[in-house]
Order: sequence, then C-alpha cells, then structure tokens
Amino acid sequence: MIKMKRKHFASLSIFQIMAMFRRGIFYFFLSIYLKEFLGVSNTEMTLFATLPMIANIFAQSAIWGRISDKFKKRRLLIVFGEVFAAVGYLLVFWIHNVVNKGKAGIGHISDVLFSQSEVLGLLDTASTYDASFIPKILQTSAYIIIFGFTIIEAGWSSSNLGWTTLIADLTRESERSKIMGLLQFIGGIGNVLGVTASGFLYQDGFGFWLGNLFYVSSGIMIFSIIALFLIPESYADLEEDYFKDGEQKKSQLAIEDRKTKKEIKSDWPLRLFIWLVVVLAIVNIGGNSINQMIQIHVRLPNTFRASDSVVAGLRNASSIAMIIGGLVIGFLTSRFGDGNMLLAGFLFAFIGTILLPLVPSIAIFFVYMVLKGTSRVWIQTTAYSMVNRVVPLEKRGRMMGYYNAAFYLSWGMGGTLITGPIADAIVNSNFVIILIYTVISLIVLGILFYLLVDKLTKLKLKRKAIFFSSVGIFTSGLAVLIVFTSKPITSWLINSGNTDSYAYKITFYVAAILIAIGIIVYTLFRPKNFNYLIKSNNNMLGDQ
Repeated sequence: MIKMKRKHFASLSIFQIMAMFRRGIFYFFLSIYLKEFLGVSNTEMTLFATLPMIANIFAQSAIWGRISDKFKKRRLLIVFGEVFAAVGYLLVFWIHNVVNKGKAGIGHISDVLFSQSEVLGLLDTASTYDASFIPKILQTSAYIIIFGFTIIEAGWSSSNLGWTTLIADLTRESERSKIMGLLQFIGGIGNVLGVTASGFLYQDGFGFWLGNLFYVSSGIMIFSIIALFLIPESYADLEEDYFKDGEQKKSQLAIEDRKTKKEIKSDWPLRLFIWLVVVLAIVNIGGNSINQMIQIHVRLPNTFRASDSVVAGLRNASSIAMIIGGLVIGFLTSRFGDGNMLLAGFLFAFIGTILLPLVPSIAIFFVYMVLKGTSRVWIQTTAYSMVNRVVPLEKRGRMMGYYNAAFYLSWGMGGTLITGPIADAIVNSNFVIILIYTVISLIVLGILFYLLVDKLTKLKLKRKAIFFSSVGIFTSGLAVLIVFTSKPITSWLINSGNTDSYAYKITFYVAAILIAIGIIVYTLFRPKNFNYLIKSNNNMLGDQ
C-alpha cells in the first residue's frame, strides 16, 4: 500500500506528465532537424545531447547537489531550473533567428526572418545566389542550438537534481519502486501526447525554424511549476508522523547525532554504489548511443522511407511500453526483487538491439521500441530504488547527482564518442578511423576476456597461464584484423556498402556489444555485499 500523501502524489504526477509531454514535443525531432534540415554530420548531430548533458552532470554534482544537501531546498531547485530553462529556450530561438536573417549571410532578405515559403524558395533557387552561404548559415544555426542548450542545461540541471532527491524524500524504501513505476506510467502518457503533437508541429523542420516548438515548450515549463507548491521543500519540512514510526525523522536525528559526535567517516557501502553506477553507465551508453541513428535510419530512401508520423509512432510504441511496464513493475519487484528485474531490463535492451541490423521491415522496429521502452522503465525504476537503499540521507543530493550521470551522459556521449564517429567514418570511407576504433575495440574485448577467464576459474595458481592465453588470443585477433583490413580489401568492403544505412547497422552491433559488457559486469563482478542491495520489497515490508 502506498504511504505517500495523495496531494503529494497528485502534484508529482501533474509535473511529470507535463515534463514528459514537453520532452516528447521538443526533443524527439530535434536530432532529425539537425541532421536533415541543418545538414550536420552524425557526430555533430549527437552533440546536442552530449555537451548539454556534460554541463548538466557537472552542475548537479558540483553545485546543485551541495546546495540541496546544505539547505534542503529540493522544490526551489526544481522551480529555478524550470524558469531558467523556459527563458533560455526563448533566448536560444531569438539568437538562432538573428543568425538566420539575411544580414547574417544571404543578402536578398535583410529585414525579416525567413518564412517557410522564403526558405523553400531560397533552397529551390540556390543557383541564383551564392549556394555556399546556405550550408554555412544552417550549420551555424545548429551550433547555436547545441551550445545554447549546453548553457541552459547547467541551470536546468537543478530541476533534475531536485526532482530525484524530492521523490526519495517523500517515499519509504518499501514503496519507492511502486511510486517510481506509477510516475513512469504517467510520464509515458505525457510522452505519447508530446510526440504525437510533435508529429504535427514539426512540419519537416519548420516547427523549429519558425519557433513554434520553442514557444510551446517554454510555456509548458512555466505552467508545470504551479503543481509543485502542494509539495514540501524536502524531508526537513515533513510532519513527524509522515512515515510509519517516524522513519524519516529518525534518520534525520541520526544524522544530527553523528554530527554531534563529530563522526566524519561513514560506513555506507560506497563501493557498492560505484559498481552499480558503472554498470548503469555501460548499459545506458550502449543502448542510448543509437537513439539518433535509429530515427535517421528508418527515414533513409534505401531503408523504409518512414514519414514523420511513422517515426512518431515508433517513439509512441516505446512510450506505451513504458506505461504498461510502469504499471506492473511494482508487482514484479515485490515478487522477484529489484536486482532480478534490473537484469531483466538489461536483457530486454540487449535482445532488441542485437536484432536491429537484421530486421526485414519497419514493423520489427516497433518490436524493438517496445523492448526498449520496457527495459528503460524497469532499469530506471529498480536502479533508483537500489541506489537510494544504500545512499545515506545526508549525502543524497551529491550522490544522486552522480547516479543521474549514468543516465544523462549516456543520452549523447555514446553517440558522440563511439557510434557517431564510426558511422561517419564508414560513410566517408575513412580507413584510418575505422582501423583505430577496431583496434580499440579489440583491446577492450581482450581485457574483458582476461577478466572473465580470471573470474570464472578462480584459480590463482593459473593466473600466468590465463594471462598468456589471453594475450595469445588477442594477438591472433589483431593479426586477423591486419589481414582483413588491408587497404584494398577494406576499400572494397566500404565501397560496396557506402551508405548511411550500412553505417548505422554497424553501430547497432556496437551498441549491443556495450550492453552485453554491462550485463557481464553486473552478473559476474558483483561486490561481496551485493545481497544488501537487492532485498525484495516483500522482505523490506516485513522488516518495517
């Protein structure tokens, strides 16, 4: 039974559905806008997720987490972040449009912003004017969005930090997975509505170009904060009897007691926390490294020629899966435990990703999106519950900042550092880049092979044999690589499949390998005190 007060849950739900609506309406088509409308490369396209998320995580850990722990103003952090972002969206669009004026590079329009008909006419009559201005001005607009959003995210991240810590403040350990599952369910509804609306507002890129999507998103952010004022600032403002047996107040008194005794060191399982965050980072970087690639892949002329509505339908399939997954995750975790359901989420992500390069029709992509949506809600819900089981209350702000990094950085970093450069290298027949990434991959797999054999054998006396056998296998693999990636053979392979579609299929395999590595680390390299992390909700209810 949920112990959270109804008005608190209602407030969180209203904010969640509006936040996910805003994300769906704005961010889903942004990668397509950057790639197809503004003409950036695959790697450049991923920067809109990578650079802002780096700023987001740095600010969460270095600034907002410390403020949250010191002043206990979780709700205020959310309000500040939403207002900051709402104003920032409008400023980015304004600067974006200033650059798009005729004075910025195309001389025949000097006093008004480009309208849809003017841009279409400009593109159709490019031979009349200096056509080199067009890609320059469009790519400049793309970088204004990328760097503008990077600045916005530094302030907006206070909302992310406040949200994750506030939910932990308002929930008991035994109900946390269920509450998070219900919020994911509600957020999924908002995302479906947002993506559907975006399918109508995108208008082949002019929804961004003319500002409609910027205006709508900014307005939603301002309106969404109204619901938050039914929620207390943090656990510090809760009543004594808010939790059974005064659980939260007891924790707070324990903190004060430790401070009184000047106990600086804490015996909380930091190593367990670090291991879980590393696992989440590996799996999420793998799974999210192809987010933007998939949207472009299904739209290519030599694949499925998917329309805006079909692409939106793919995202909605994932959101509907999140809705259903959010409804059942509370029951599943109470029956099987958070640890097993987290593993199930990892496996769903791997199965869907490894099958992507083989799909014969776009219908199979809908199956992948269902698996992706289910895995996402299960991973986020169970991992959140597990992390808060080990993080002490007095460190919640800073530690949740590090935990959020495992999710937020994965949205763009994998694409920018791994799959994006690989796809661009294949499309542009860049032999050197392909060779470098192949060698790096072999080194990583060689190290993993050594660690696996060492772990599975558990025989210290045979470590030398294990080491030399691993080196031998890696050397053999490198020799095979040199033979089969000689310049003539590689050029022939690349030229025979020199398309974006071929490049994207390779990145799908890379993503699947990364997820598999994360699963291996999760199942085989668990810390000794792992059982403390995965107590089932039934056991916790019995302990209360």
